[in-house]
Amino acid sequence: MNNLTAAPTSEVDAVPQANPRRWFALILILLPTLLISLNNYMMQVALPSMQASIHASFAEAQLIFSGYSLGLAIALILGGKLGDMYGRKRMLWIGVMGFTCMCLLGGLVSDPTLLIMIRIVQGLSAAMIQPQVLSIMQSSFLPSEKGLVFAIYGAVIGIGFTLGLILGGLLVDWNLFGLGWRIVFLFNVPFGLLVMMGLPIVPESRGQSSQGIDWFGIALIIPGLLMLIYPLTIGQKQGWPLWTWGCLIVSILLLLVFVLLQKQREETGRIPLVGLSIFKIGSFRVGIITELVVYLSMFTFFFILNYYLQSGLHFGIAETSLVFLPLGLGFFTTSLLSSRMVQRWGAAVLKTGMLTMGASLFILIWSLQIDAVHLFHWQNIMILLVYGLGLGMATTPLANMILHQVPPALAGTGSGLFTTLMYLANVFGVALISILFSAALRSPLTEASLEDYVRAFSLSTAVSGGLAIAAFGCISRLKKEGRTRT
Repeated sequence: MNNLTAAPTSEVDAVPQANPRRWFALILILLPTLLISLNNYMMQVALPSMQASIHASFAEAQLIFSGYSLGLAIALILGGKLGDMYGRKRMLWIGVMGFTCMCLLGGLVSDPTLLIMIRIVQGLSAAMIQPQVLSIMQSSFLPSEKGLVFAIYGAVIGIGFTLGLILGGLLVDWNLFGLGWRIVFLFNVPFGLLVMMGLPIVPESRGQSSQGIDWFGIALIIPGLLMLIYPLTIGQKQGWPLWTWGCLIVSILLLLVFVLLQKQREETGRIPLVGLSIFKIGSFRVGIITELVVYLSMFTFFFILNYYLQSGLHFGIAETSLVFLPLGLGFFTTSLLSSRMVQRWGAAVLKTGMLTMGASLFILIWSLQIDAVHLFHWQNIMILLVYGLGLGMATTPLANMILHQVPPALAGTGSGLFTTLMYLANVFGVALISILFSAALRSPLTEASLEDYVRAFSLSTAVSGGLAIAAFGCISRLKKEGRTRT
């Protein structure tokens, strides 16, 4: 996936002299990047097994999964600013320490509420890591080396996506030392300790120390997002009591005040948490909408496919991972080729990818009406492979397509918003598709019949396919915006 962060490129330190140990440092700082990517997708595959083991409700399972993305999204821009002010290596160490401690705790506890808290803190820790990695890469390498460095970074993200979906299932199925799903957490601990011990070789760097942090803005956006996500996740189970609607209204008011405050800070010359003036750029505005729609499509499909396989078809975790294998291979293939494809065919690559995603999902629905059980039939494997090919074409080049017309002074804001909204799409997608899936299922997970699961999965997948088609419409509009500006 595209994993840009809020490291302002205009404030990154120049390289007076290349550090001779910079390539060793690169390996070291890319390891937590890989772990962050692996963690999310490994957790996705292990989630139904974890839910059954700890007797969590469907809503609690949603929060265990999406709490990580929520914590990451709300603190990502803050993480970049803290690194600029107090030192990137220092904040990287703090982030890795927090992430590692939460992995250890996550492998020891069995209470759903504690796991939700751990996942949110884990996401907050990841938000301290990601901006520092890109900033250290920017400040440590010569201009002639940065093309290779960022290509390696992109490959690591792709490997994390592809490997996470498969490795998570295999590790849990292996059941090493009888740990079961806990291995998904504990797997990260030795690697986190290794990074912490090796960090002294990474050079320290800072951005402009004159920056301030909009703490009042942070105090508005964090509860605003939490009060929006929480009732959407558990409201249906509790029958939408009055307090859920109250939370939604208060969250909208808090987010509205946040937007007005950010606008006011920009107009008065103070540094905002989010520079909203970037939305005056038409291509960025339409591009961000495209990003939200395409990632909503992806995350909703991944989530419901996992539950259909494990709860509906009673697949084991290893079998579930194998179903994701052709999808991951397709994504990895076109991710590697997407740069050359875009150079040759431009935005047509993204359009083709989005149409391919949508068409594949509707064909999958048709296939399941014929045979809802045998997901390993060759035609279903081909459908998922083609979907993965389309996914790589649609998402890998998207960041550059959106950000290439953003001025250098707003590059940090643009990249930070891009990544933040990608994670928020994960959170909102899981919350909203779960409402639809549960309503269509009409029964608890453990009591629903195969017919119920096929109906719920087909309806939810149709929504994911429709979102992919809608993303095609958005990317077409993005191209028009680019032409009108030029």
